[in-house]
Amino acid sequence: MKKILVSLIGEQTIPNILVAAHYRPDDFWFVSTERMENERRGECIANTLKLKKLLPDPENIQKVTVDQDSLTDCMNKIESLIKKTGNEVEYIVNITGGNKVMALAAYEIFRGIGQRVVINYIPLGKNELVQIFPRKNPLKTSEIRERLDLEEYLCSYGFSIQHKSKTEEIKTKVFSRKDSTVKILYNYEQIKGILSFLYENLKDKRKLKKYRLSETFDSDITDIEKEILNSYGFEIKDRFISKDLIKDDIVYLTGGWFEEYVYSEVYSLVNEGMLDDAMMNITIENLSDVTNELDIAFLKDNIFYYVECKTLSEDEKDIVRDEVYKKGAISTLLGKGERRALICTTQSQINESLIKRAKDYGIEILTIEQARNLRNRLKERFK
Repeated sequence: MKKILVSLIGEQTIPNILVAAHYRPDDFWFVSTERMENERRGECIANTLKLKKLLPDPENIQKVTVDQDSLTDCMNKIESLIKKTGNEVEYIVNITGGNKVMALAAYEIFRGIGQRVVINYIPLGKNELVQIFPRKNPLKTSEIRERLDLEEYLCSYGFSIQHKSKTEEIKTKVFSRKDSTVKILYNYEQIKGILSFLYENLKDKRKLKKYRLSETFDSDITDIEKEILNSYGFEIKDRFISKDLIKDDIVYLTGGWFEEYVYSEVYSLVNEGMLDDAMMNITIENLSDVTNELDIAFLKDNIFYYVECKTLSEDEKDIVRDEVYKKGAISTLLGKGERRALICTTQSQINESLIKRAKDYGIEILTIEQARNLRNRLKERFK
């Protein structure tokens, strides 16, 4: 018997992917609207189904575009699909998406068919199906075991990952120098001056393949600063510092070390099975070729989280403020939810009003001391 999944297309695309992965239907019916078609939501869902190998052929999808405010139009369009189908069909209806009129129309029509029909929805933020027809007492719920990876999640919202082939290379590099990264982090207050010196002289050179640094530090170099510089192969003569640098060195020394530390802490929880997937330094591009850059992104139970890393001096709070608004804007593109963003900083203190404003955007800002305890903070949050 052919199994058809009927999906109401709305802003939240993930529920349609999860239900498809749970039931693995033969065919798909998309009940969409003009607005959702303009936003290409159905296309995003279809692309993700293909990525997950749940859609063998685009011809397995049939689509109707309805007037979301007209119950009559919704019912007529759905019935037009049913009339073209034979009797040997099992219908799974997912009413999580769309609006109330669309859900009501789908419910009334398929409840009338009676046998061979299951109507479900997914509660917001949960990985479970609630069966509302045939009705059980209490309502029947089924766990959704499917967990998306980052590529699948982003694809469902119309984003692709650029240069994703470099993911494993980045991961290997991060863990190979984690000890050095941790040393910088835990000595940050003592070597902040030399890190600021490197940042000021190299921040405009991050795109260069090679660059020779030859500059004089403005004060005596301390023993711990010398130790750090020597460990990275710098030549030191009195206050004069020099080294032939490649692009990777420049990026690392101008803040990349902090991103690598945060990523290593996050990915350690992926290895433990507490988080589902994580990537670092990803550029995402939507269907309109608009790009966004994310320092670290990770998934937990099909919910998307992201982390921005800022190595700041005490008087650069405007940068944090800018990131608050930037992350708030990105959250509207990648699914609704609360407290899905972190900004990790090297600041020792953060203004309370800024912390409060960030929370209004669903963002948590961490000081350097809190970042040093990031792994435990995440374990406590997601246990």
